[in-house]
Amino acid sequence: MMKMSLAADVMVEAMTAADIRPLFPLMQATEPELQLNAWLSHARRMARAAPGSKRGILVARRAGQAWPCGAAHYRLERSPRFGSLLTAEHVVALDLLYPHAVLAALFGALEVHAGLFGCNAIRSILRDSRPDLLEKLVVAGHQRDGMTFMKAVQRA
Repeated sequence: MMKMSLAADVMVEAMTAADIRPLFPLMQATEPELQLNAWLSHARRMARAAPGSKRGILVARRAGQAWPCGAAHYRLERSPRFGSLLTAEHVVALDLLYPHAVLAALFGALEVHAGLFGCNAIRSILRDSRPDLLEKLVVAGHQRDGMTFMKAVQRA
């Protein structure tokens, strides 16, 4: 399990089964439509991933604290433009005093993962409702590269 200490003693590590329920309010804060059952199903699958898996959820918490204050989903992908690419989404930081420190710790951990996986780039997917993250990404060295659109599909 990788641990990383950055600004304001924020620790980032792989999500465990014990993190699943405490993470739900954080995930729902950025995804208000998210239902508990859908989250539990998704998070349990992610928690079962083997160490070093090419997808997972990173959890941030203040040193010495049990409750998470941030999280980021990641997955390894292939891109014709970049080759190996780490995609990060559902990034959330809820900290009353230092949300920027939580984001810095998460982005730092994502960069470590990208390096371990031999990635040539990190792609971060943000919802329009999260303009606060855009500034943090730019400060962390990211730049805008296109846009993502979504359409819900009705199933028969």
